[in-house]
Amino acid sequence: MHSGELESRQTLTLDESVLADAEEQDRPVVDFLRATPGRIAVLAVVLIAAVLTVGVAASVTESSRQRELETLRSHTEPLADAAQRIYSALSSANTTAATAFLAGGVEPREVRERYDAAIGEASAGLVTASNGVSPNDIQSLTLLTDLSNQLAVYTGMMATARATNRGGRPIGVGYLSESSTLLQQSILPDAERLYRTQSDAVTASGRSAAAPQALIAGAALVVGLLVLAQVFLARRSHRRLNPGLVGASVLMSVLAVWLAVSGLVATHAVTSARIEGGEPLESAVTARILVQQARADEILGLLKRGSDALSDIRFEQRTTDIGRILDKRPVNGAQEALRGWKESHAEARSMLGSGDYAGAVAIARDGAPHHSTAQFNRLDEALGGDIARLRDRQRDGITRAYAALSALPAGAAAISVLAALAVAAGVAPRLSEYH
Repeated sequence: MHSGELESRQTLTLDESVLADAEEQDRPVVDFLRATPGRIAVLAVVLIAAVLTVGVAASVTESSRQRELETLRSHTEPLADAAQRIYSALSSANTTAATAFLAGGVEPREVRERYDAAIGEASAGLVTASNGVSPNDIQSLTLLTDLSNQLAVYTGMMATARATNRGGRPIGVGYLSESSTLLQQSILPDAERLYRTQSDAVTASGRSAAAPQALIAGAALVVGLLVLAQVFLARRSHRRLNPGLVGASVLMSVLAVWLAVSGLVATHAVTSARIEGGEPLESAVTARILVQQARADEILGLLKRGSDALSDIRFEQRTTDIGRILDKRPVNGAQEALRGWKESHAEARSMLGSGDYAGAVAIARDGAPHHSTAQFNRLDEALGGDIARLRDRQRDGITRAYAALSALPAGAAAISVLAALAVAAGVAPRLSEYH
């Protein structure tokens, strides 16, 4: 074969597509990203961003939850308790003042001291509540202002009633009735609204402390991405495990489990605080106020010598309501005390109906175990003790929820930073192999 033909054939078979196009622009970044090293680098950036995003979000969110629980524990719940004490102390003051009238003339020293202590507790509760209410809570501030003004009117009327009673003038009972009406129709409803407002705030704050499911899902998603990244690198590098990515996967798995477990513990604690503390606490407070009001009705009915049928009707209504509350949630010793009190009241009413006023008053005042005073005190003390136990349960649940989240904000941030460093340490050697 001639050399000319050989050169011609070689020229004809040359693949010109492999030749570089002189007009094509140089795109080093695009070319790098299309190549395996570029893909590995992009993967590392995405993983580091995802790890840090989940860690920062977890730290910020859990810190916010912890602040809410701290506010609930140190501000909202004590404010609700102060409102409850205002409510209870006002009822107790009214009952104690009415009891003093049964003695006739100068009331016993211990009764006078109980009345002064009850008024003092109500005033202290108003101060505590005023200092704790947010300036933006216009409704509560208005209620507190009204309560403060009305309490001054009530104590003035009661002072007049006690003074006229000491002077032996029957009109003192009229002043007592008017002050009791002011308390029951105006002051106590305002105190109850204040308590309900703060109690609802406690319940709402507790429910808002539920575990953020999105964070747990985000941490689990990052773990999945890390596993997929290991599969990708194993295929490219022909190595089964990447120590850096394995470490990051373990760290993010720990964070996901920590978020889930702490969330469950905190949610269970807050739910327990609400179900075993807050909700029955409202019933116990309501029952105790009804007890105080029923006692005032009982005494007013006696002081008016049976001429006030409304007092008897209210006594029956309130003791019936107390019975319903105790049927739904029994309190140790309370039901027996209520039955004994109603029996003693019926006996006193029977004596009053037969004209034996002195005998009826004796039953109402006497400290004998089966008489009204002893049964009322038993019932009031049983409910007071129950309120204290329920509040302790509520506070204990809130405290346990707070403790469950105590280390999580700092821990989530630390884990995410370590996981990001582990990703970088795991990917860097694979990239260096392409240099």
